[in-house]
Amino acid sequence: MNRTHMLELNNLNKIFKTRKHEFHALSDVSLTIARGEMVAVMGTSGSGKTTLLNILGCIDHASSGSYLLNQNPVEGQSLRTLAGIRNRDLGFVMQDFALVDHYSVQKNVLLPLEYLKDRKLRKERAAKLPALLEKLHIGQKQREKVMNLSGGQKQRVAIARALINEPEVILADEPTGALDQKTSQEIIELMRSINEEGKTVVIVTHDPNIAAYCDRIVRIEDGRIVEDSAAPSLVQV
Repeated sequence: MNRTHMLELNNLNKIFKTRKHEFHALSDVSLTIARGEMVAVMGTSGSGKTTLLNILGCIDHASSGSYLLNQNPVEGQSLRTLAGIRNRDLGFVMQDFALVDHYSVQKNVLLPLEYLKDRKLRKERAAKLPALLEKLHIGQKQREKVMNLSGGQKQRVAIARALINEPEVILADEPTGALDQKTSQEIIELMRSINEEGKTVVIVTHDPNIAAYCDRIVRIEDGRIVEDSAAPSLVQV
């Protein structure tokens, strides 16, 4: 299979400035992630891994260096263009789920479609909702309010929302961090199955057992990549 670069960073730097200090959150980071790969990003708190994910997700921008998404430059794009990229090409899964608790499962998952200008496409994707929820084993929860769901069910809703616009890339920030061990394994196995269907998946995690489900592990310390290697043999969560 021909795996072109889906995500490519070259000599990327991110500097946060205050009146008195500069903090280098990322320093000369170069990284390529191929289409269809599943990559874990690991590091201690403050290492720069979430900053990296935010840049990959077009939520934040680099101070210098380049970022190519599907071989297209990201830097220099307008805020409107970046918003379109986030909605069209990227799906996000967060540790705290980032759902609207008083909305139903259906309404939460369909939220990204509200930003689609193409009404026909919006209707086509909305029609796929029941099958998507069934696939994620929450089909019976479609009209349930999110506040009534378990943590694992909420994360499945978040994954459904990330997938509804059929993005090529899924970015997950500690997607199992708020879940118990059994549910964590169910969620990471679900993420792996999504990857095996062709999605490029990047997961920030502190858990080596979660990282073991990935193809590669990228370790960050003090804003620099210190390791980029194949994941070890899978161990039980």
